[in-house]
Amino acid sequence: MPPEPTGPPVETKPGPGRPKDPELEARRRAQILEVAARVFAAHGFANTQVQTIANHVGVGNGTIYRYFPTKDQLFLAAVECGLQELTAEMDRILALPLDPLDILVEAVRTYLGFFHRHPEMAELFIQERAAFPHHHRPLYFASREDDEQTCKHAAFFRRLVESGRVRPMPFERLFSVMGDLLYGTILTNLLSGRPADPESQARDVADVILNGILADGERAKQAQGEKS
Repeated sequence: MPPEPTGPPVETKPGPGRPKDPELEARRRAQILEVAARVFAAHGFANTQVQTIANHVGVGNGTIYRYFPTKDQLFLAAVECGLQELTAEMDRILALPLDPLDILVEAVRTYLGFFHRHPEMAELFIQERAAFPHHHRPLYFASREDDEQTCKHAAFFRRLVESGRVRPMPFERLFSVMGDLLYGTILTNLLSGRPADPESQARDVADVILNGILADGERAKQAQGEKS
């Protein structure tokens, strides 16, 4: 006897007077967003039909629209969900009770590792820039005035400087350069189709950020020139 087919959890509509199940609704919403991210990444925002996403989830169109009234809202919610997951992972790293330089290296590794596990999110961020240019949000490292994330970055950078191993500079400068390097890395991985090794790439990026490209003698010469 062939095995019984398996599929998504059956979703029943609550009857009259029957309360909704918040946990079921949360699981269904998360499932829709996970599937939507993959489908949008594979076919593009313009070419994706909501019916296709519904088919992959195993529900009717109406269920999708009950959670997300428009395709625009569904797409932006999928992007936001990915950004929140990335932010949570990065915030956890910055809060670790470790040497701040070790945290910086781990942050680079975590960022590249996230996009290695979720390549669809890199594709969605590109599509968001094209389809919703006025809605685009910075990807973690960029700073905005009076932003909670900016305050966390500033506090972490103070730890770096207070350790005596990082020279003072505007903290936005460090995070902007890091963001550009890392975002450029994930986009190159995506657009070139090259096999990505996040561990190797993280070591290379961290080495260039922390050690630069100058030999010790040349660095000393440069420092002497600045003093004279």
